[in-house]
Amino acid sequence: MYEKIDRKSPETIEALSNAPVFNKHGKVHARRAVEGEVVITRLASGIEETRNTAKANGWVITNPSGEKYIVSENKFSKRYEATNQEGVFHDIDYCRAIKNPYAKPIEIMASWGSAQIGDENCFIADTCDADGNNMGGEPYLIEGKAFAETYTKIS
Repeated sequence: MYEKIDRKSPETIEALSNAPVFNKHGKVHARRAVEGEVVITRLASGIEETRNTAKANGWVITNPSGEKYIVSENKFSKRYEATNQEGVFHDIDYCRAIKNPYAKPIEIMASWGSAQIGDENCFIADTCDADGNNMGGEPYLIEGKAFAETYTKIS
């Protein structure tokens, strides 16, 4: 059903290093995770995309679409800044991204140790700075609809 791919293959890393830079826009709700808490990320269709178990000092993020996921304290401090509303943060994240080049559903082993799935319209992304430098080296998947609604191409 899903073709397993290596998210760190030389071809994927090269394609990402030459991909446009996108800025994630919008506001999210965030709260401290409870260590050991399991968060299931679901696609808009309701299908389970992945699951992750919170570690100490993690954060649970809820995007405007309702999608939930966990990030570490380190990633949180680099990707989000507080607003004047309690629990609401502005997303200041950048990434390089490519549309799924396989034109079929794919599965990767995500950096958090669980499988992550995407359909033929998903994107493969890796974090970077605003200039497209300093890629994170941990490619991940973004649902196509969510990508279209929350990312803006800047280069």
